[in-house]
Amino acid sequence: MIHDIKEYVKYLDGVHKRTMQYLKTIPIELLDWKPSEDKFSTGDLLRHIASSRLMFLGIIEHGYWTYTGHDTSKGATIEDISGYLEECQFKLTEGLLKAGNDVLAKKVLTLHGHEVSAWRILMAIPEHEIHHRGQISTYLQINKIEPPQIFGLKIENVKATL
Repeated sequence: MIHDIKEYVKYLDGVHKRTMQYLKTIPIELLDWKPSEDKFSTGDLLRHIASSRLMFLGIIEHGYWTYTGHDTSKGATIEDISGYLEECQFKLTEGLLKAGNDVLAKKVLTLHGHEVSAWRILMAIPEHEIHHRGQISTYLQINKIEPPQIFGLKIENVKATL
């Protein structure tokens, strides 16, 4: 359970910063790339992460789910997408800090209509982002681009112990 919204926001900011590291490795020609026609493109995934931050904030602040989409109007270039991600992260952070610790026990509905404590929804935010960041990592690797190491090392750099 989350007990302190300020500590949670600090953690969420770290997740966000690691996602932003991925933007630096994505070439412009990969923004529209997708593994198949029925899947999100790399740009779609990034815009979806950003828009979802506002979706999660909506249930916390207003008690209902809304999703504004992930089309190119949210950003067609790396720079625009980066700005949208930063804007949505700022709004999410600002909204959570304004809500304060009292929001953690507030009852809200899941997308399936089940009532849960808001802290459970907050736990879904980083899980959702990390899931999609993993997809972006796969997209990069399929296209022979090395994704960033989120903590600066590959497993091969860790000394083996017996």
